[in-house]
Amino acid sequence: MWHSICNFFLTNPSVAIFLTLGLGYWLGKFHIKSFKLGATVGVLLVGLVIGQMGKFQIAPVVKNLFFDLFIFTIRYEVGPAFIDTFKKKGVKFIIQSVVFTVIAFVVAFGMFKLFHIKFGEAGGIIAGALTQSACIGTANSAIEALHISQAAKTAAMSQVAIAYALTYVFGTVGVLIFLKNIAPAILRVNLREATKKYIEKNHIQTGNVGVRVSANIRVRAFELENGCEFIGKNLISFDDNNEGLVIEEVVRDGKMLTASSTILKAKDAIIVVGSIKAFAKFADEDHKLSELDANKFPIDLKKETILLTKDYNYNKLEKMLNNGVLIDSAKHDDQPVTDYTKLTVGDHITIIGPKNYLANSVKTIGYEKAVGKKTDVIYLSIGIFLGILLGAIVINIHKIPLTLGGGGGALFAGLYFGWLQEKHPNIGVIPPSTRWLLKSLGLNLFIGVVGLEAGSGFVTALKEMGWLVFVIGALVSILPHLLTLLFSRFVLKMNIVDNIGSLCGSGTITAALNAVNAETDSTVFALSYSPTYALGNIFLTVMAPLVVALLA
Repeated sequence: MWHSICNFFLTNPSVAIFLTLGLGYWLGKFHIKSFKLGATVGVLLVGLVIGQMGKFQIAPVVKNLFFDLFIFTIRYEVGPAFIDTFKKKGVKFIIQSVVFTVIAFVVAFGMFKLFHIKFGEAGGIIAGALTQSACIGTANSAIEALHISQAAKTAAMSQVAIAYALTYVFGTVGVLIFLKNIAPAILRVNLREATKKYIEKNHIQTGNVGVRVSANIRVRAFELENGCEFIGKNLISFDDNNEGLVIEEVVRDGKMLTASSTILKAKDAIIVVGSIKAFAKFADEDHKLSELDANKFPIDLKKETILLTKDYNYNKLEKMLNNGVLIDSAKHDDQPVTDYTKLTVGDHITIIGPKNYLANSVKTIGYEKAVGKKTDVIYLSIGIFLGILLGAIVINIHKIPLTLGGGGGALFAGLYFGWLQEKHPNIGVIPPSTRWLLKSLGLNLFIGVVGLEAGSGFVTALKEMGWLVFVIGALVSILPHLLTLLFSRFVLKMNIVDNIGSLCGSGTITAALNAVNAETDSTVFALSYSPTYALGNIFLTVMAPLVVALLA
């Protein structure tokens, strides 16, 4: 019976793949306090268990396709923030992230050489100890490019998966505890008190600040009588000469006229949007208007996400807010902004307001960012295609073949195409829901196949590795954070909040960020986490194939 079941799975690997995904995602939901196993580790563990049924033969193209989709998409998301970091962020964050990566590489490579760790195990340790799952794919790409037998490549890829599984848990839990509890103790700082002082010193607000408009806005309708001063003028003229009031629509002979160049005529009905204060001033003046029932002229509201350009300044936004526009949300480097006066070029705001007014006023501060529901498959496919071509380039340095591989090529293509889409938002749209699917399913299907293929040799490889891999993984996890913490404090003179927040980012460990947020009841650590996370995602992912190439 068992033999028949195993044979069925081995001859129908698609069944095993989807069972691995389903059970892996379910297992990944379990968590203890701040530590959550996560879908990726869950899928890998389930894959290793199901892989005990025998040697699965799954075409390599399956793994490659899904990993390329994952790595391109996740770098597509961080591309704008990554490039923006070099332009706008403090140089200390950039230095810290570079120093962290260099220390991590030196510590890891030194350990690998000292204890004669194989290149497959090394790639897995980098991925697990530094909690960068994408390293599994880039390490495997580097292994594929080596001039060794296929059997040796298969064995090395199995070692990558197993070493990752052995080191990931401590890489998450150990670093989380270090950054939340041990790092403040080393620097002799009370983290909660330090966070409070940081917020007060930098005047960081906990609520929305700036102009907020809601019940203050009114909609009124008027008919232009003979002799009205607005007759013969266009809508822009009205708006410019009546601060706080905007003509949203004009009704003439039962037809709606919305163009800003429309010339007003006698008997036109104008629908005006504005603040109570502006209407009060307007009423004190004799404009030869007769008021109509505004309920007969419904106003269409529109919600738009705007990318702020060099034309932006806060006064223009404030004018829009005074004219009936609401800010639904605002983000800087994908982090929420609560003080609207601090918005700057490149930030995004989502606003709600009268449709026609927005059409004319948005262009004064930026342009609408496309957030359509349809994925630009052409853009996605061409991006990955060019990335794979880039990854196919092999450079031999002292007979050591260095290559990005398909995954590394897709990584850099994703960065560029993400940045390009940010600059030209009407092309290359990949909606958030699609990006989530490509990232989650792309990585975890790849991981599931890796687990299934490595499962048959799991026990043997585990016996060969022993506790040494776990100990080395623990050192690779902690030492870079410890040394970078001290460097940032005493050389860069960074305060504890920026120091820990940026370390969470440089090590791409979101679990630690969530833990320090919970410890201090504050999200201020995200300010320094965001730029270094974008950098860490790139630096650590490239480290794995470099280590494989040097050790091989």
